[in-house]
Amino acid sequence: MSSLEDELRALGRSAVVPPVADGLAAAVLERVAEPPVRRTFVATVKEKWRALLALVALLLAGALVAPPVRAAVAEWLNIGGVGAVQVPSGPSSAPAPPTVAGHMTLAEASKVAGFTPVVPAALGTPTAIEAKPGFVAMSWRSGGVRLEQFQAEPSPMYLKKYYSELEYLPAADAFWFSTPHELVLLKTTGDEQRVRVAGPTLVWVRDGVTFRLEGVPDKARAVALTR
Repeated sequence: MSSLEDELRALGRSAVVPPVADGLAAAVLERVAEPPVRRTFVATVKEKWRALLALVALLLAGALVAPPVRAAVAEWLNIGGVGAVQVPSGPSSAPAPPTVAGHMTLAEASKVAGFTPVVPAALGTPTAIEAKPGFVAMSWRSGGVRLEQFQAEPSPMYLKKYYSELEYLPAADAFWFSTPHELVLLKTTGDEQRVRVAGPTLVWVRDGVTFRLEGVPDKARAVALTR
């Protein structure tokens, strides 16, 4: 018997829950407290594989059938280096994205970041570029556009607290945050640091790099820039 099973049964015996009419809670606690059914090794492996395959099939089906379901999957799995969490309410307006202060060349930024940053051809040469390991930000003086690129990690770097619909755009394989929302930096310690309020933003992932395009309020134009 594993220590996990011991802990679960102990929790089932000690848990205190409010009474319910249909006795569901009591039935569940009784089931948890029951001695485990002995299964052969082969039967256990088959059962785990069936559960895993069912979960994968469910996620794939949901992701392909409807955009709202695809959005929910994105929130759970994160969008590359960006996590999405829906909140009851949010800001009604957002300032223009901050202008990048650095004056690196693309070659210098690539060397510092450890990957080659991408520049949307339609925007031309950025007026400012800054970089640090795994991260590049660039902006254009005309139009107030800001593009951030960073290598996706197992855990997200940014957390977007949005309150409206998170829209999946199949044409760009991207996610559109249409309204102002809080942009939060997730530190390696697990703490949250509020960065600012961000306006409409397009987020997508290419070759292990996460992109955040901000300052383009027109969804169609934002999608065109990803190409």
